[in-house]
Amino acid sequence: MGLQLNQAALVEAVFHGFVSAAEIRQWLAQIDALLARQEDFYFIASTREHSDFAEDYRAIQAVWYKQYKNAFRQYCRGIVRIAHDPAEQARLDTPALHAAWGVPYAVTLERSAAYQWVMQQMLVQHAAA
Repeated sequence: MGLQLNQAALVEAVFHGFVSAAEIRQWLAQIDALLARQEDFYFIASTREHSDFAEDYRAIQAVWYKQYKNAFRQYCRGIVRIAHDPAEQARLDTPALHAAWGVPYAVTLERSAAYQWVMQQMLVQHAAA
């Protein structure tokens, strides 16, 4: 009998209030660290209502993603976004966003559903291994 335990980190980011460029770079640096360790991970992200991001956050994220795209796609096992309302869910759950990340991607309205999605992905990916 053999026992194999596969581990993947679970990274959860909850953005709230004003999110500065420095804070964006800080959480990207934490993802860098996972990639440098070649550690598999799942990413859950949510943005609370009435939050605002630094004006250049999309550019910062785009530059980072361009640099780390291959490693990100290799080690990120899935992304799930938690929307705060159906309108945000519709905005985040588009074919373009699914394709852009290049990893399994889902959008839900509840944190518990996000965790269930991650568990389902773990089971599917374990069965495929």
